[in-house]
Order: sequence, then structure tokens, then C-alpha cells
Amino acid sequence: MVLAMERRIDTDAGELMRLLLQQMYLRTEPWAAVSNPVPYTELKEVIRKQSSHPQLGVYLDQYLKVMEEDLSKFISKVGDSAGGQYSVNIKNSFTELTWTTIENIVLERSGSKAARIFRLIRAKKFAEQEQIQQVAMIPAKECKLLTYKLLEESFLQMQELRKSLAANVPNKTFFLFHIELDQVARMVLEVCYKALFNALTRRDHEHKENRRLIEKHQRIESITQSMREQGADQEQLTEIEEMLTPPETTLLGKIQTMIKRLSEAELQLDETVFVLQLYLSYL
Repeated sequence: MVLAMERRIDTDAGELMRLLLQQMYLRTEPWAAVSNPVPYTELKEVIRKQSSHPQLGVYLDQYLKVMEEDLSKFISKVGDSAGGQYSVNIKNSFTELTWTTIENIVLERSGSKAARIFRLIRAKKFAEQEQIQQVAMIPAKECKLLTYKLLEESFLQMQELRKSLAANVPNKTFFLFHIELDQVARMVLEVCYKALFNALTRRDHEHKENRRLIEKHQRIESITQSMREQGADQEQLTEIEEMLTPPETTLLGKIQTMIKRLSEAELQLDETVFVLQLYLSYL
């Protein structure tokens, strides 16, 4: 939530969100959908004592107003006396973060046009194929392919409606695309679990397959560090480092790059799983 405010507004807004969450934890029961209100005067005093963002104290009113009016609706104002009080909409916040997470996944998997279709259907709630083509401004054939690709991958759902025109006229059928966020979130969570398992398995495999080379490199690093601390000259250090042959150095570099990428993927997956689990826990 802090990072979301930093991206949407700036670092001062992120700091304000952090302080609101900090005060929320002091006064709100776990798993509450909405936090107990934090008084404006208390928030201002906390900023004065704890924050390293001087501009935040000066423009606090403006930041609170911008955050309250932001489409994410992370916070709400309660009352106006003494500057008012502010609550954190916890359940709504994780709903918005889940929408953003899934939109980003659609963008990465299928491109910007597919993400545009996804956002359009989210905004419209229900949309026909022709309406999607017109509003999204994507060529008809491409738009249809992308829409049905999202449907096939379970990012979209389709509802069939039959409209009776007259007794002697066949019923007209409408197909409306929509998004069941709960269903999509569970599907994405399942995909994340599988991807996380695959990443962990592959990382363990790389460690086992190249264990001797990795251990050799670690021993050389340890010896080099020890000799450096003892005042060894560069020639001695170079001689130790050359115990690793050029082909071994090349292979080690590839292994380290792969393991680093796998670790980064695991962290990203962990973040996605965290957001989706919290969203689903509030249903």
C-alpha cells in the first residue's frame, strides 16, 4: 500500500500511508475491513515527531485530500471536527491491489491491447464484443482474438443472455463479457503456486548439478578474503583466483545469473501470492 501511494502520487504520500498504517495497528482489531479512525491532530503530531519528510507536515491537508479522492480509495475521511479523522479501507485496499496485480499480469502475458480490453471490461462491468471493439479502438479481428484469449485463460468470463422479441420471432442471444474477480484471483493464485514450485525446484537442481563448482568458488573466495586480511599482495591474490579456470569462470557466471533470476522471480511471486491471499481472506 505504501509503494502503491508512492507510485500513484509521490514519496511523501507513501510516507503518510506508512504512518496511517502504523497508527491503524495500534487501534484496530486484526482482520477488520476498515480501521478505527485516526484523528487529524494525532496524525499531525506523529508526523512532527517521527517523519523525516518535512514537506509532509506543511502540506498534510493537501495530501490527505488527494489520497481521499484517489480512485484507489485507500483512506476515507470521517467527520470534520478538529480537522476530521481518517480510516484505512483495508478490505477495499487489497481489492484494488488485486485488480492492479492481475492487470499487470495480463499486460506481461498478452500485451498492452489485452490489458486495455481487461480494464475496459472492468470499468463497464459487462460488455459485448462489438462494444469492446468500438471503445478499445482495436481492429475487430485482433480485438476478438485477444478477448477470446483472455476468456480461454480464465481472465474473463462470459454470460449468455436470451432476449424474447415476439412470439413469432426467434430469441436473440447476447454474449456479455465480465470479470469475476474472486474466480480470477483464485486461478492466478494457483498459477503462482505452480510457478513458485517450479522456480524453487529449478534453483535446487542448479545447485545440485553444479555443487562442486559452487563449493570450489566459495573456497577460493574464502581463501582470497583471508589472505587479503593478512596483507597479501595482488600477485598472490591473482594466483589464488586463477585456481578457477576460464571455462569454469564462464559456467559459474551463467549459473549465478540463472540463480539470481530465479530468486528475483520467487520474490515477485511471493509478493503476488501475499496480495491475493489477503484479498481472498477478506471475502
